[in-house]
Amino acid sequence: MASKPSHILDASALIAYLKGEEGSEILRELLLDDHNVLAIHSLNMFEVYANYLRSDGHERAEEALDSANQFLRTIDEYNEAFLKRVARWKVDHNLSLGHAFAAALAEEFACPLVTKNQNDFEKVDKSGALKIEWIA
Repeated sequence: MASKPSHILDASALIAYLKGEEGSEILRELLLDDHNVLAIHSLNMFEVYANYLRSDGHERAEEALDSANQFLRTIDEYNEAFLKRVARWKVDHNLSLGHAFAAALAEEFACPLVTKNQNDFEKVDKSGALKIEWIA
């Protein structure tokens, strides 16, 4: 059985890292610590793939997915209890579906959510409902 994740990434954090955007060094530092296990929900990985497909084409989308799979654990959690947790995040915190999946996964594993998206997660951070680690 794989180790419990120490950090959950949303799509914005992974895209920033893969594209070398501002804040990517924070994720790089997390990766250098052998105790960290970084994970992402498969729905959020799909968001990354779709982003690359739209902006950079099929070949770069495949390369981004291959690269992410080298250092990131992808979790496919879709049971009823988890989906109810996603719905609660979506409704209670007015998050997009992708962000609700990321938040629910971070809650499930009781670990920080790594994100670049301050617009959607600033209120969550201030509420203390989830520990947020900002990359920018």
